[in-house]
Amino acid sequence: MSAFWALCRRQLAAYFYAPLAYAVLTVFLAVAGLSFCRLITQSLEENLNASDLLFGSMYFWFMVLVAITLISMPLFAEEKRSGTLESLLTAPVTDLQVVMAKFSAAFLFFFSMTLPLLAYVALLPLCSTSLSGLYLLPVVTGYLLLLLMGAFFIAFGLWISALTRSQVVAAILSFTGLSLFFFVDSLQYLGGGRSWALTLDYISSVQHMVDFGQGIVDTRPLVLYLSGVAFFLFAAVKAIESRQWR
Repeated sequence: MSAFWALCRRQLAAYFYAPLAYAVLTVFLAVAGLSFCRLITQSLEENLNASDLLFGSMYFWFMVLVAITLISMPLFAEEKRSGTLESLLTAPVTDLQVVMAKFSAAFLFFFSMTLPLLAYVALLPLCSTSLSGLYLLPVVTGYLLLLLMGAFFIAFGLWISALTRSQVVAAILSFTGLSLFFFVDSLQYLGGGRSWALTLDYISSVQHMVDFGQGIVDTRPLVLYLSGVAFFLFAAVKAIESRQWR
């Protein structure tokens, strides 16, 4: 366990000492804040709940996908490029510990990046008296789903990073894959019948956020994302282990 925490601290230090991390954090919170302000103005005319104000903008979700891509792309690709991966993996640690430590550090950074969003809720009464009585349960459920989706997306990005030594390639593949998954429900307009549409709705992140943003907790998305996290972390371990077969 001490080796795990040492690796986790090492990766966290790599984040917090890198200028890119602060650039991602600043731009993410700026876009989230601007979207929040725009939706507050819109809420004075429409009936929006507090979760809609935080998570109801496509600009916000675009920045989530970009941020997670930038967070996950260097996890293994940079280690391979710089030649430090072999020395890391020859240390007295297992491949699983390395993967879990990098995943945990990336998730903790994502958590620290999104936590200030909750402070926006405290500003609602200052914006308008009509917003002071908003039901806050959808904020809690929506934020928890955001963290779970973030864990799934980070696990996917980590797996992609384990497959290549180029951060650019990892970024392109990760962002493309995450975008396809996030907007997968759009494929129903290409046809395929009702069963096809229901399947896409089941795995659609947009639909999941709509439900959780209304305070509706459905266990199916929870199982989907947790299973996805486990699968991609397992795949990342196997990708790292494959170096022994070459």
